[in-house]
Amino acid sequence: MSASAILEAVQFVVDKQGQHTAVLLDLQTWDSLRYLLEEMAEDERLGQLMRAVEGDEKFVRETARQMYQTFLTDDSES
Repeated sequence: MSASAILEAVQFVVDKQGQHTAVLLDLQTWDSLRYLLEEMAEDERLGQLMRAVEGDEKFVRETARQMYQTFLTDDSES
């Protein structure tokens, strides 16, 4: 469900004066909103991680491939 579809599905609870007091979502919309928020939080964490390793040593081409193969081998032996 897209963000615009979520916004269109919102229902408002109103008081006696007709003022909005709360928002009501059906469960499908709530699940979609929660999923969207979780994805945004994951993207934010990924951005933080990328910034944290920005200055770290970088490996290119064949060296990177060899390092990755070593990582996979070490991981499978654990």
